[in-house]
Amino acid sequence: MLDEQRLKKEFIALTKILKENEFKFAGFNTAKPYLAVALLTNSKKAYTVKIDLSSANYPDSSPPEAYIINPKPLLTYTGESMLGASHVMHTLSGKDDCVQVCHYGGQDWHPGVLLYQIIIKIRIWLEAYEAHLKTGQGLSDYLPG
Repeated sequence: MLDEQRLKKEFIALTKILKENEFKFAGFNTAKPYLAVALLTNSKKAYTVKIDLSSANYPDSSPPEAYIINPKPLLTYTGESMLGASHVMHTLSGKDDCVQVCHYGGQDWHPGVLLYQIIIKIRIWLEAYEAHLKTGQGLSDYLPG
């Protein structure tokens, strides 16, 4: 369960890699808590990521869902939708026109994984995505696993 102590630990870790104006915890007074993060790629393209923290099992037994919420929808090199699950593109089924990034497989997940580690994986995913847009190669050509 995401308790106050864990939330403080997450905040401290995030401030080591991001400025405080680049991320925001929200929705804790509702049933839909989340973390929103602004990321800038090497090409200076801006993306917004939303990590859903509403699962009752997070962080104990399941990784949180992570979506690219801006820009949306993300498209492939050929202009096709990326909303479906794809091993080659490292995506899970999206929702609300937002691509869901596959960041930690169930076998790699453990409660000690912090949100900043997910953010780093998503940042790398975004670089691979931008390389895909230039070359047409699948993200699996750039990412391990």
